[in-house]
Amino acid sequence: MHIESTLLRWPFLGWVRRRRRRQALPSWLRARVEALQAQNRLGNRGLREPLTLARFVALDLETTGARMDQDRIICIGAIAVRAQTIRHQEAFERFVRQPQASSVDNILIHQIGGQQQLGGEDPAVVLLECLEFLHSTVVVAFRAEFDSTILRREAAQWLGVRVANRFVDLAVLLPALFPATQNDTLEDWMTHFGLRVATRHQALADAYAHAALLLIVLRRASQVGLHTVDDLIGIEKAQRWLGLRR
Repeated sequence: MHIESTLLRWPFLGWVRRRRRRQALPSWLRARVEALQAQNRLGNRGLREPLTLARFVALDLETTGARMDQDRIICIGAIAVRAQTIRHQEAFERFVRQPQASSVDNILIHQIGGQQQLGGEDPAVVLLECLEFLHSTVVVAFRAEFDSTILRREAAQWLGVRVANRFVDLAVLLPALFPATQNDTLEDWMTHFGLRVATRHQALADAYAHAALLLIVLRRASQVGLHTVDDLIGIEKAQRWLGLRR
């Protein structure tokens, strides 16, 4: 009985913490957060939208490390894909101010120097702008569990909100739609399809790589009889259930 009551308290405690965080925000920022929440309460009405018309957002996060439970976002990169076209004018890139610079090894990977990290923007503002950019769109990433987990944790910490967006994982969708391949990493899939990006491990560049792969996924989806956003989510769910993710 004690264990059951403890488990029941956890969701409530999370709600209380998020509410307290929202109340501590400056009034102008809290007003925008409340507007975002009101929008999210309407739900995602675009799941039955045809893939030929739907808007997705390809997302990538550069972080201080690979620990989803504790590492912080350094940079957010995102670009919209709408009507099966990469919308270059709908791009988002922001650098998040850090309390201290990340390790030298991390800086060498992302090429985001200590001064740039320390001079980034307010985390709460960046996260809110990111969520506003995402709107109610389905978000696409490679190994999406990493990006979704960190974004949800940081949004709760800085804004006191839950991220309402649905995430789909290219690392699951690609093997489902191209089963006769042995590709595993993002680089494998980029090479397989002859795609190139100017650089890697930079948020907007990696988001663009995700967007380019999404276009291939969308074309393949129509060939195998998937017509709506919900159909695409369904094939991802089936692939996960079968345990075929690589």
